[in-house]
Amino acid sequence: MKTAILLVTFLFAISTFAGTVSGSVSYSGSETGMILVACIAEGDTAIVLEELTAITAIMAPGAYSITDDGLVGGVNYYAVAFMGIGAPPIPSSGSPAGVHPDPIVLVGDSATGADITLEETADVAGNIHYEGNLEMVYINIWDVYAEFTDSVPVLESTHFIGDTVYSLDLPSGPKRIQAFEDANGNSVLDAGESNAYATGPFGSMIIVGGGGVSDSGVDIVLPSVGIDEIVRPDAFEITVSPNPFNSACRIETPGRIEILDINGRIVRTMPGSGIWDGTDDSGDNLPAGTYLARVTYDGAVRTAKLHFVK
Repeated sequence: MKTAILLVTFLFAISTFAGTVSGSVSYSGSETGMILVACIAEGDTAIVLEELTAITAIMAPGAYSITDDGLVGGVNYYAVAFMGIGAPPIPSSGSPAGVHPDPIVLVGDSATGADITLEETADVAGNIHYEGNLEMVYINIWDVYAEFTDSVPVLESTHFIGDTVYSLDLPSGPKRIQAFEDANGNSVLDAGESNAYATGPFGSMIIVGGGGVSDSGVDIVLPSVGIDEIVRPDAFEITVSPNPFNSACRIETPGRIEILDINGRIVRTMPGSGIWDGTDDSGDNLPAGTYLARVTYDGAVRTAKLHFVK
């Protein structure tokens, strides 16, 4: 109920003062709902809906105009839009969202042509800079919509990366993109493991959606730190041959094998060394891509990347 009251309060308490930003919102999908459009200054890192003034609402895709005394010259603004689904119209992860692709600077007292395209998913891609073990790097995706109502972000998904570059197709909305080295091989971020967030105009919050602003350049620099408190695997080998492979590979190891997809989901388990033919535990064929063989043996965990090509 509190969230609903806050939404109603800011939606209809729209100032009519100095600066004006205008444009249009376009959307080609099937969702319907009230669209919130806001101008957020570059450098704003904590965004709470009830505190935003440069905001308006439109009932369907089309023209919008925001007039507010807080919009001034000499500041980089970003025009963002989120569609609220349901009643009250609350946006959530995967709701159509978008950002005008370029910063907006008022000329005189106005800026025009700040057009926004809404999408339900979008690519997020960038580089991971790290001097440690890149083969153990994962990415956490945090849903930040909760912060808009002054709550805490939610861990939405975890993805195995194991490389210097990454590209993920994510549901739209505000996110935090956090990379970490999984030093102890348990696929989750533990205390002491190197980790860092991608940063952009709103600090560690990245707006995923239409506009293409997150399609590339969402880079992450992981600090090189000593992690003595993390229990690293004892020495044992995982041999994969051939690798890459296009039909099957043989995995040689002394322990139980779990095959994980890029999202960190276990798709196949094997009691020990054997042939993996690119199928899951149900016998269904899996798509080509990079997988992870995780082996537990004598209390230790090691991993190896599997490159499945077709």
